Amino acid sequence: MKKISFLFFILININGLQAQTLLEDQFQFNFLALNPAFSGKTGRFNLNAMLGNQFNGTPRPQQIYQLFSTDGVIQDGKGGLALQAYNSNIVGFNNSGVKVAYAYHYQIGDLATLSIGIDAGFKYQPVLVTGSGLKQIYPYAGLGGLMTAKKFFIGFSKPATLLNEDGLFYSKKPFYSMLGVSLGAYEGTMLNLTIIRESNKNIGNNHYLNAKAWFERKYALGISYRNEKSSGITVNKVVPMAEIQFSNPLRMGLSYDPKPPVFRSNSQSGAFRQRGIFQLFFRYEFGEDTSDENRMKYF
Repeated sequence: MKKISFLFFILININGLQAQTLLEDQFQFNFLALNPAFSGKTGRFNLNAMLGNQFNGTPRPQQIYQLFSTDGVIQDGKGGLALQAYNSNIVGFNNSGVKVAYAYHYQIGDLATLSIGIDAGFKYQPVLVTGSGLKQIYPYAGLGGLMTAKKFFIGFSKPATLLNEDGLFYSKKPFYSMLGVSLGAYEGTMLNLTIIRESNKNIGNNHYLNAKAWFERKYALGISYRNEKSSGITVNKVVPMAEIQFSNPLRMGLSYDPKPPVFRSNSQSGAFRQRGIFQLFFRYEFGEDTSDENRMKYF
């Protein structure tokens, strides 16, 4: 009965809903979600798992989403291949998706690399048919560009350029501009900063700042500052995060989102606000790391 009531609440206020998918919203450990040109930029193939958990009045947390990704270099470093998948109940109903990406990396002398990436996938979400509970597959495709140097990167992307939104429960087609700078010693204290602007037609712009400090590439502390709009409400929040490199292939992390997406009714001033979300992050890299210095792995 509670699920039916909540679904009815969402459906009658659908005009107030504008949100992105889980991939784009929980990007603090996964820039690949924002730009397919990141495919293979961290080097050897790796497997990542990001698990979202909420405490909803019980000692044991409830897992509300699972996000998996893998990517690595191919074609002797000239290409990158990636796969991402997610399953989420973050807004009270189930939605999921899968996408693949490929990037071509062109070396510009010894100074920089220019990368062009494309992605394609599908979203599996409820349709706008009141009371039906129907779900449908929505295919989409996108692209992105990235220029990287040893301590710097700049990127532009639209990961859902082609998307038929007719009947889609909620979605955006954002355009991302990214600027990243790495400061300090690679083997000592390294500070990585990333500024992200998300542009959305007819919705407004969101702004993000990621700052992460690594200590001897073994421990990291950071924050993700978010200034974003959700259902017409401007939200400012800080997402703290921490990471530990347990061994050469194994890394774990934790972040806490204190203000997940807010959904407001058009007919009342109240809002549906979720509890905070703890995200557990696991990363495993395959093979041997032969790169001399790859700061892209630590943003």
